[in-house]
Amino acid sequence: MPIRRQPDPPPNGTNFGIINTGHMTGPAQAAPFSQNATQTNDITNEAVGRARESIDHLRRRLEELRGQYPEVDAALRDLDMIAPRLDDPERDPGTVRYMLQNLIERCGGIPGVLAAAQLVQSTVMALLPSS
Repeated sequence: MPIRRQPDPPPNGTNFGIINTGHMTGPAQAAPFSQNATQTNDITNEAVGRARESIDHLRRRLEELRGQYPEVDAALRDLDMIAPRLDDPERDPGTVRYMLQNLIERCGGIPGVLAAAQLVQSTVMALLPSS
């Protein structure tokens, strides 16, 4: 026996409102029974610290290999461009993602540093807004 669909209850009052207790960007719906999903990135000092530590670790590993592989200098330049952007990762996230991808590709040809590069990628990507 099919279940009869119950009508939606009337909204409370005339103000359907939006309740936001954080930072919100993008469209917001305030019509009766509308739904919208948003994501809030709360960038903590701890998360930025983890990203900086992973960059410093990779930098030390690459410095040890300088002169042995041609990709090392380019990877160090990538790190030099990524590190300053940790202060404001939401400013240009597409560029940061592109730089991280370049870093991974460069480090893929250097034995023993790919895991450290992937750690940089994951810690920095955690700071970026989702696309």
